[in-house]
Amino acid sequence: MLHHCRQLLLLICACACMPAALAQPAYTLVFGPENSSPGAIDSAGRIVGQAGGRAFLWDGGAITDLGTLGGAGAAAFGISDNGFITGGADRLDGSTHAFLFDGATGTIGDIGQLGVAGSGAGVNRAGQVAGTWVDEAGENHAFLYSAGLMRDIGNLGANSARATGINQAGAVVGSSFLADFTAFQAFLYRDGVMRSLGTLGGPSSWAAGINDSGQVAGTSYIDEETPHAFLYSGGVLQDIGSLGGAFTEARGLNEAGWVVGFSTYADDIPGIDFSSAFLYRDGAMFDLNLIVERPGVWSILDAYGINDAGQIAATACTEFGDCRAVLLNPVPEPQPAALLLAGLVLGGAWTGLRRRRSR
Repeated sequence: MLHHCRQLLLLICACACMPAALAQPAYTLVFGPENSSPGAIDSAGRIVGQAGGRAFLWDGGAITDLGTLGGAGAAAFGISDNGFITGGADRLDGSTHAFLFDGATGTIGDIGQLGVAGSGAGVNRAGQVAGTWVDEAGENHAFLYSAGLMRDIGNLGANSARATGINQAGAVVGSSFLADFTAFQAFLYRDGVMRSLGTLGGPSSWAAGINDSGQVAGTSYIDEETPHAFLYSGGVLQDIGSLGGAFTEARGLNEAGWVVGFSTYADDIPGIDFSSAFLYRDGAMFDLNLIVERPGVWSILDAYGINDAGQIAATACTEFGDCRAVLLNPVPEPQPAALLLAGLVLGGAWTGLRRRRSR
């Protein structure tokens, strides 16, 4: 009896010392508003986006219409941890302007315009907004709104750029065309200087988001026609791969450098098969459809944002065209020793059944 107890203790200790990276994450799913699409998620798990042509804030229960700038519609694309929200909203004259919604007062405000249209893409706790404005010729330009002033932040050689994210220090990321419009590349704008982050070997790249550590998530062509998601960290652009298919795109990241987005599979048929939302963490990419408890008729096609608690804002659809924003909540990972004890009590080997992927 003593011999068996010693063996059990050794097994528990060995299992408890296994690297946490070996654990597969698991998520539960909460459905958002009907016919909605997510834009971003904050640290409390609140999601902003668009539903029925209107910008919304959803806290997992209540849905708040953020209003417009006098026109009919609006869409939200960014939210800070203290309740600032940005996006684009219609005015009475039919134009679309970038807005800043103050969660503390519940009011929406026009932050100005440098051209004929514009929209905010990201906002930080200081109320700084990064986004894109459009000139009369229809060309895009990147802007930074700070201290009540909107200014153009330049480009990488051609008069065309888009800003897509901002961190707490006011560093902005996006993409810009190079001189002569030969290609476009992801940029990092910091301390008044814009520089290219390069590519993974192909001609073009674009950035989606930046965290407070300066890590950037985005997408780059690895050759003339194959785009892969990347994580830029420590001055290095890292290809984070795919789920087997040719196309992968990163949408956002958190402070730990976990990246979300969507990918195809090798056997996907364009126009017929759905894409699959992914989570990249600890050097591995997971198909969210395989690690989320959900009704079988739904497929999680894309993931737009992830917070530091691991909560994910994503889009789920059925094959009948019903799509909506969803909140994915991480299931706490059980301790290895607890798993071992449970297996010993049951007295048998556990066999996992891989659920059939619906794409």
